[in-house]
Amino acid sequence: MTRDDDAGASAGPPATETLLSLRQIEVFHAVMQARSITGASKVLNISQPALSRTIRRIEDLLGIALFARDRNGLVPTSEALEIHAEIDPLIRQLAGVGTQIGRIARGETAVFRTGSTASVARALVPQALRTLSVEVPGIELFFDVLPVDQIEDYLIAGRGEAIVTLASPDHPLIAVEHVGRVDLVAVIPKDHPLARQALIHATDLAGADFIAFAPGGVHQNAVDGFLGRARVKVTTRAVARFSDTALALANEAMGIVLVDRLTTLGPMGSNLVVRPIENAPKFQVSVLWNRRRPHSANLRKLIEILSRRLAHLPPLV
Repeated sequence: MTRDDDAGASAGPPATETLLSLRQIEVFHAVMQARSITGASKVLNISQPALSRTIRRIEDLLGIALFARDRNGLVPTSEALEIHAEIDPLIRQLAGVGTQIGRIARGETAVFRTGSTASVARALVPQALRTLSVEVPGIELFFDVLPVDQIEDYLIAGRGEAIVTLASPDHPLIAVEHVGRVDLVAVIPKDHPLARQALIHATDLAGADFIAFAPGGVHQNAVDGFLGRARVKVTTRAVARFSDTALALANEAMGIVLVDRLTTLGPMGSNLVVRPIENAPKFQVSVLWNRRRPHSANLRKLIEILSRRLAHLPPLV
């Protein structure tokens, strides 16, 4: 091979200069799809002069013409068609990646696992999760219901991302955000004389048959404080651990039960009425999570939904 042959072989831009940036590839692909500078500039939201300069730069880098013009627009050369055939699958794959990234950002790809204690599980949390599923299409929900004494283990062990509850555990790793307050209300069998009253006073309950909750729990503490301040004594006929059980016993006319307002938003027996209480104690509704574990944008959405719903509870009738 002569020295002239060597010179001819090395003519043209160095190989590294023929490499196109991803942006240049995107511009070329848009022009190929639109077959016009005007159409491609609208798709990419860049000016026509800037897009034309990019196409000329690509042609300079490759050392070939990519398009010819006729009255119908741009006509790609055979080389441009070959290049397009190579990059079209890549651009489509990148578009799919962009879509998936968007789904991740919107919280549509991961399982959102949350829990609650019994009373808020009857209606409030299911309703909030339904709203969340509408706001975040494609979200996969996993909902746990657990007793108060399992809250710390649930969050510390990472079994779920958050818990909605009326309880207030004191643990350095558990973060708390309050989302609203609800009243203590009276659930009364329909044939009980107090069922005819529009408002229940503490003194009305003196000597009444009662369904109590386990001592030390958030419900019983509220009930004991309310009755204690009025120096009212009742007759405990049964003790229930969960609100569902308490309502079932009350529906069998075993006694009156005082519960939080949220408990009564769920299904109730046909033999019960709900009445407001004068100077009723209030329960704080809270969302708890582990400070040291990552939480998703879906948790923030759930907190916002719960806050809205608690601010607009239906009136007690």
